Amino acid sequence: RYHGVERRWRTLMALGMAGWTLGMFFWAFYRSVLHVPLPSPSIADIGFFMFPVFAVPALLSLVRQSPRREAIGPIHLWLVLTLDGLVVVGGLFILTWTTALGAVVHTGPTGSLGFLVAVMYPITDFVLIAMVLLMVIGPKAVAEIREPLTFLGCGLVMLSLSDSLYAYLVAIGAESMPTIADAGFIAGPPLIALAALTKRTEPRNRNAPQQWRSDRTQLLLPYLLIAVIATIVTVQALIVGNLDAVVVILGVGVLVLALVRQILTLLENDALLQQVSAAQDELRYRAHHDPLTELANRAAFDEHFASAIENYRQTNSDWVLMLVDLDDFKQINDRYGHPAGDRLLVALTARLREAVPEGAFVARFGGDEFTVLLQGTIDDAVVVARRIVDALRSDQTADTSVSVGASVGVAHFESAQFEFGDEPLSAHTLLRQADAAMYEAKRSGKGAVVVYGDRRKWLSP
Repeated sequence: RYHGVERRWRTLMALGMAGWTLGMFFWAFYRSVLHVPLPSPSIADIGFFMFPVFAVPALLSLVRQSPRREAIGPIHLWLVLTLDGLVVVGGLFILTWTTALGAVVHTGPTGSLGFLVAVMYPITDFVLIAMVLLMVIGPKAVAEIREPLTFLGCGLVMLSLSDSLYAYLVAIGAESMPTIADAGFIAGPPLIALAALTKRTEPRNRNAPQQWRSDRTQLLLPYLLIAVIATIVTVQALIVGNLDAVVVILGVGVLVLALVRQILTLLENDALLQQVSAAQDELRYRAHHDPLTELANRAAFDEHFASAIENYRQTNSDWVLMLVDLDDFKQINDRYGHPAGDRLLVALTARLREAVPEGAFVARFGGDEFTVLLQGTIDDAVVVARRIVDALRSDQTADTSVSVGASVGVAHFESAQFEFGDEPLSAHTLLRQADAAMYEAKRSGKGAVVVYGDRRKWLSP
């Protein structure tokens, strides 16, 4: 019923379980039928060793279909994963040495084939447990294969734990194996069978991006493993009174690797913080700037406008508001389309920037309207407004043959305050006055400058 990777990992695990079952058959036959110890090495050992030989590639085939996508770069990613793997491998080796492997090495007849077989059992178990843990802290499984991976990983760990415990009991000369120690042998195969029977979970939205698990496990697992190792080694030192040289050397090596991993984590966090800061700066910029013209947008104008009014109230300095509206711009969009209109807006925006003095605040008010806040007298404002009209006049644009221009309405803060007497000056009042002056300029033939409350009109030549 399955194809590709789904079929491959099930086939590999079936071959591994077939070997394991063969080994268990011979072991049970010798112990329960012949009532004699199983010789070492034997055919059963070949069957037992088939299990990790096929289980490891089965795990790798599952991991390959869910590669981890990180923004920290492939070299840094693999360096971090390698260090995490070495920490886990070193830690598990220490645990294996202090429990089963060390006892086998110290009590077994070194140099014989039987000794090699005895040592290989805890080593292969250690490899399988390390593989499962590396799957947890390495490339994360996507949601649709997480359930079979969970069953498979638990089954492999259960079998490995009971197998290592059995090797340890044999090494120390135990006459029998406690019932609880058989729990892994009993629970492991059903868990692996459940993994094979579990179907992929189809994503609800195939077009949606895959959801990845949190990286907290990757960050914490190596250090949790070190804490467990330190606890076990400390208890062993208190009970036995001394530490094995292998444990000391490997323990120091694991601590050094963990320290290097921590340094890389700090560097990674610093890089991520810089990315977050850059993203926040970009969001802040986009929140206050028009995406087409890169001018300040309406929200930024409102903030700057409120500050200018407050400055006028406190210092009574001269401030002027100009409302600039493009003439005949609608014909550009109607005739040549909005892309041509957008290109023209960008070109005219560059001219507008050059026409205003350095201290002026320019914003795109909306559509083809712009605002200019200028600190200065009304005469200075008229000079700037006429310069704007001249700069925005375009007889033959690059994309069109329609001529455009601009009409400017000017509102003076002091005049607006004088008009309303004791009433507080408001942004609404100034905008209404500038808008009325701008429409008066439109009615005067376009391409004109009108100051609100002033009968003079400055028309373009």
